[in-house]
Amino acid sequence: MPDFPHLFYSKSPAKIKGFKRTRGRDTKNEEQKPEPLPPISEEKKRFLVAKLDAYSSASRNRIKSKTLEVPTNIDLIQINFIVTFDRELENHFFGRYNFSAIERSNFNRNVLFSIGKEDDFQTFSTDITAISSLSEGEDHRNQPYSRLALISDFYLLDSKGRKGVLSGQESFNLTICDILENPEARVQLNFMTDYLKSKGVEIIGNRVALNLLFLKNGFPGLDQILVENFDIIRLITSARVPLIKPGSVATPIRSYGFKVVIDEDLPIVCVVDTGIQISVEPIKDLLTPIFIDHTGKAPYWDDSGHGTAVAGLIAFGTDFFNTSLREIPAKARLAVIKAIHQENDDLNIVALINDIRELHLSYGIRIFNISLNLPGSKPYNGPVGKFAYELDKLAYELDILIVNSVGNYSLDDMDYWVFDGSLDPVAQYPSFYYQTNPEIPGHSCEFTNLQEPAESMNNISVGALAGNFENGVTDGITPAREYPAYYSRKFHWDISITINGSKLKKSQKNKHLVKPDLVFEGGDYLSQEAAMEVLTSPQDNSPYYGRLAGTSLATPLVTSLIAQLVKEYPTLQMTSIKALLINAAQSPAGINPPHFDSADGKKLYRNLIGFGRPNPERLIEGNSDSITFVIEDLITFGDFYSFDLRFPDWVLSTSNKIELTATLVYKFLPVPNNHLAYLPLHISFGIFRPVDISILSQKDLENFQLRSGASWAEDHFGVEDRIFSNVQKLAFLISSQHFDPDNPSVSIAIRCYGKSTIPELALRHLQNENHPFSLVISLKEIPKTKKSKLSGSLYNDVMLLNDLQAIADLEAEN
Repeated sequence: MPDFPHLFYSKSPAKIKGFKRTRGRDTKNEEQKPEPLPPISEEKKRFLVAKLDAYSSASRNRIKSKTLEVPTNIDLIQINFIVTFDRELENHFFGRYNFSAIERSNFNRNVLFSIGKEDDFQTFSTDITAISSLSEGEDHRNQPYSRLALISDFYLLDSKGRKGVLSGQESFNLTICDILENPEARVQLNFMTDYLKSKGVEIIGNRVALNLLFLKNGFPGLDQILVENFDIIRLITSARVPLIKPGSVATPIRSYGFKVVIDEDLPIVCVVDTGIQISVEPIKDLLTPIFIDHTGKAPYWDDSGHGTAVAGLIAFGTDFFNTSLREIPAKARLAVIKAIHQENDDLNIVALINDIRELHLSYGIRIFNISLNLPGSKPYNGPVGKFAYELDKLAYELDILIVNSVGNYSLDDMDYWVFDGSLDPVAQYPSFYYQTNPEIPGHSCEFTNLQEPAESMNNISVGALAGNFENGVTDGITPAREYPAYYSRKFHWDISITINGSKLKKSQKNKHLVKPDLVFEGGDYLSQEAAMEVLTSPQDNSPYYGRLAGTSLATPLVTSLIAQLVKEYPTLQMTSIKALLINAAQSPAGINPPHFDSADGKKLYRNLIGFGRPNPERLIEGNSDSITFVIEDLITFGDFYSFDLRFPDWVLSTSNKIELTATLVYKFLPVPNNHLAYLPLHISFGIFRPVDISILSQKDLENFQLRSGASWAEDHFGVEDRIFSNVQKLAFLISSQHFDPDNPSVSIAIRCYGKSTIPELALRHLQNENHPFSLVISLKEIPKTKKSKLSGSLYNDVMLLNDLQAIADLEAEN
């Protein structure tokens, strides 16, 4: 047990129902009400008429081009607006045209509708004609069709709009539109199922994920047949998985050079990958008999070496790179889901979702590593994909944490561009990721966006740094080992982009919302020396090390840290484990990295590193001058909590400062097909002066702020337009003058609120259920000068004053 373990805050908070919801506004980001729109322009009238003609023609052509005798036709219309599609617009388009919104994207400015009946579309068509027939300058704003002027574009969802990234492989992931309550849609689904079975295509579904199918044993051209004939299909994508290619294998060696020490109470981590090679000696005693094999190729045989490399990094963590160690304590035991056998195999995400649930319920496995990604990068401001959505649901329903890689940029492309001179690694870093200058033929900065399922919000995603734990100078292409590696991918949201001709609101920016969550070393590209040494699969029984680079390697190193936390604090919820990791993270390249010193550079750096690199020295325990404690609780909609935190009296007179770092993590039930309301739940926290909860919850904050600028971590004003984050982190210094005289205490406030413009079932869940959250707070005494002495008692003083308990003691009591 550590000498200064993390502690648990066990006192009950003060609670009150309701709070002043206008308080805590982010006034800098509040928008002035937009000016009323002018009368519709002549150009807009002509545009709407042309789009109506194009829609009608596309609808007729789609029916004519169907090659199968599908018994029903269902038109889906995509309408893009210049404003947010809110409740008022939704009611209007449903009430007047019987258009049902089934998918909202691009910050809910782009909406996919199902059309009720042909007569309903005729009303829409008539209104388009009416508004386009107004005299020049005639005011449209008091007419029943006035809202049509808010349309930026509209068109039929055609075959092309139903295609994602396709590779010509014969297995596909198929997403069905959320219209199956429509009897005609059910008829079409049954017809499609019969057709696929008649062609020998295997259909794998999930009774939980009803709108997701995996098609196996397809044939060339199947994707085109499906999107041309079946209107219920929303998206068909390739199921193939790209992998980092193994480097050249080193010369065989006589032994691995270290002994593995295995404790009895190690947590089990499930490796979702290419299998694990059982003949690799350091790993074999860590393998459990728990496995699921999708490939029929044996779970403990790993042809590619990818899964074995991942497993070794989970098992041994950063100790693996310490060549002076002759004994390495294992960090985890290993279970296997062999999801693919080799590069470009098909990933059955439907079965994988079932498997994760099964392994948790049957064996209590809580940690899953997925160093695999679906092909293609996320488009800017693209919504959460179906795979990531299902993983978010799993993490909400179960006490698990899935660690995803963000994916890698193509090694072959980079190698080619460097060779032909198109890419200058020094001059074009970091513009390669954003606004590439000079441009590279065949490259788009959108190609550097993360890959699904890394956008999953209830789980963790990991990017890579260029370092490889070796001290020698390498010839990798990234300018510094502390920097995000050239191949690592960035968060795909960019609120500076104009959507449908207008900019997003400043209030829709959320500084806490970012992916990846964390980064860790993954090695660098274009030389063996710059890559990272890992265990890999031998083709005989000789011990081998190999050299690889990629986010696939950074991810298991973070998973290994999670396993260490779970071993030390096994009763903590996984939201607390995630909060501890993020709370211990810091910028890997310092406060102002030279390559990222501009305003845009700082944003890009954040989109590449997330909250930073977890500091292993701060992760497991504190010391006499630092303390970390965990609050776990449940909160309901409209509740306001206050936790008291007392500091020792000496903080009122010391010239030293107290560094406070706090991270809130909560999990939520996602709302699908709704960009703004995917996360409908708002929980936020703040650190304030010690005030009674009846005052703190109802009064303005000016007199209660602990220090200037220290308010709520996240604002909720304008709730329906807001994008929330279920991870929030604050850090600031506290001096003696920030405390009330004679009262060295603070109030930790938590509030819960949320959106109302969501489906009724989701709204009832949001407003009636208890919502779990974890708050991790770290305090550290910072000397005023290098010669200043520390108290040496912060840990013990804070623990005793607040009745904080060792987590291990709580386990014994339970």
